[in-house]
Amino acid sequence: MSKAQDAERAIRSAAQALADAIDEGRKAGLAVAWPSRHEDLPAIAISATGKADEPEPAKPAPARPVKAG
Repeated sequence: MSKAQDAERAIRSAAQALADAIDEGRKAGLAVAWPSRHEDLPAIAISATGKADEPEPAKPAPARPVKAG
């Protein structure tokens, strides 16, 4: 295999691993801002979304019985 083929294989493998990691992060409630240049990948912006930080909604109180009369 040539150096170019080895480099292509490494890039594709890393790209797939990054795509998988971003998918898992999004499932966990993270937002990922994709950089415009490959040089910026080490500083990729990752933040928690409201989904990750919001508490579970409160359950409604049980209905009170209505008095007849």
